[in-house]
Amino acid sequence: MNRREFIATAGIFAGSTWLMNSAPGFSSTGVAAPKQFKLAVISDGLSQDFETALKIVKSYKIKWVEIRAVWGKYNTEASPEQVRRLKELLSAYEMSCSQVDTALFKCTLPGTKTLGAGTPVYPYSQQIDLLKRAIDRAHAWGTDQLRIFTFWRVAEPEKIYGRISEEVQKAAEVARSAGVRLVIENEDETNVGTVHELSKMLATLPSNVGANYDIGAPLWLEEIPYPDGYRALDPKRIWNVHLKGAQCAPGFKVCQETFADQGQIDLKGQLQAFLRDGYRGSMSLECEFTAPGLSQTETTTRSLDGLLKVMSAAVA
Repeated sequence: MNRREFIATAGIFAGSTWLMNSAPGFSSTGVAAPKQFKLAVISDGLSQDFETALKIVKSYKIKWVEIRAVWGKYNTEASPEQVRRLKELLSAYEMSCSQVDTALFKCTLPGTKTLGAGTPVYPYSQQIDLLKRAIDRAHAWGTDQLRIFTFWRVAEPEKIYGRISEEVQKAAEVARSAGVRLVIENEDETNVGTVHELSKMLATLPSNVGANYDIGAPLWLEEIPYPDGYRALDPKRIWNVHLKGAQCAPGFKVCQETFADQGQIDLKGQLQAFLRDGYRGSMSLECEFTAPGLSQTETTTRSLDGLLKVMSAAVA
């Protein structure tokens, strides 16, 4: 079961203790992000309206946002006027963009048979044009990082790692000429889903390609992200992190996202490992959890409150 299917099985976990704090009306704790962490929030987790999202982020005294979807569509589909408007809003709210999220290579690699019925956000033939639009947005919003993927997952991903590496290297050359870095996210529905897979892929790629380490996705492929997966990854190749909570039933038969401070991920230990290893890159709250009785905005702010508590404990 992948992350997109968890809602159908949410009832399995309804009585679990890590859902007990999901009542409507949860209020902010007022805890600020410790200065040791470059914390961001993926803006559409708070609102599809970019200004509304920025207002909430600023209320937490957070200075960074990761831009994925705006006004109901991927940022790479934003019009030139909308791109300028986002730049104006970032300036007005004194916010910086940590990373531009793209759907690059979130499609089927030609000639492969995928495990799922993943529909491409953009067909294979449109990938380089997509990359060029993303580069334009990175330049406009003042970041040099673009999040990418590794094509829809096949039964034996490692057998096609050579082909995937060739595709990413081509994109990396385009990115390098534009002064932009590519950041691969490990996602369970793609050919790089675990942290071990991410490490193996990066070993084949040039220095302007790094890791967007998603600390939850490996659970869906039966890998414990921290400490097991994290040990395989060179901290110097981590350029962005997606923070979240997740919980799996025994045997990994069913997994579901949770609030960031709940579930089975040792978030405190992971954050302390980042500090120990000298990680100074960005890290974003990614909340796709649907909580009973809460709107998406309420779920994300509740998750952010919990995350900030764990961060404070990690530096105490």
